[in-house]
Amino acid sequence: MSGDVVIERKRHLDGSVVEFHCELLTLEPGKHAVLRYVIPSERRLEGTDLTLLPGTVTIAHYWTDRSYNVYAWHKDGTALGYYCSIADETEIAAGRVEYLDLVVDVLIDVRGSATILDEHELPADLEPRHRRTISRTLEDLTSGTRRLVAEIERATRPYLA
Repeated sequence: MSGDVVIERKRHLDGSVVEFHCELLTLEPGKHAVLRYVIPSERRLEGTDLTLLPGTVTIAHYWTDRSYNVYAWHKDGTALGYYCSIADETEIAAGRVEYLDLVVDVLIDVRGSATILDEHELPADLEPRHRRTISRTLEDLTSGTRRLVAEIERATRPYLA
């Protein structure tokens, strides 16, 4: 199955959808997936000092039992950071990974420092259940950064060789 193309479908709260064609690395339907995506053009990460250059490799980790996805960014084998996207309703199936993006993200740098991003973009009418998910997930992500970075690096390393 590895090397197949998988669609990452990111649904926004406003109903819009963005899709990315990714390389499948690992897929356990209904549980966990790891996808690879190479960034095609320069991307400046708003609210940070990080700029991702063309050729930056993203190893993306998704789980159905976690309220976030993690994108591990590497350039020429060097870790650049870990982008945690708070999510809900993650579905993992043959050919696709889909989730509801809950707007707020956490960037964890290689030293384990966390920066919360995009909170100001939350809609005023956000459902209470989504507010609870965001609050709980922010606590989890910001209090356990070193543990998460170690876990993601162990899980990512085999795909960078």
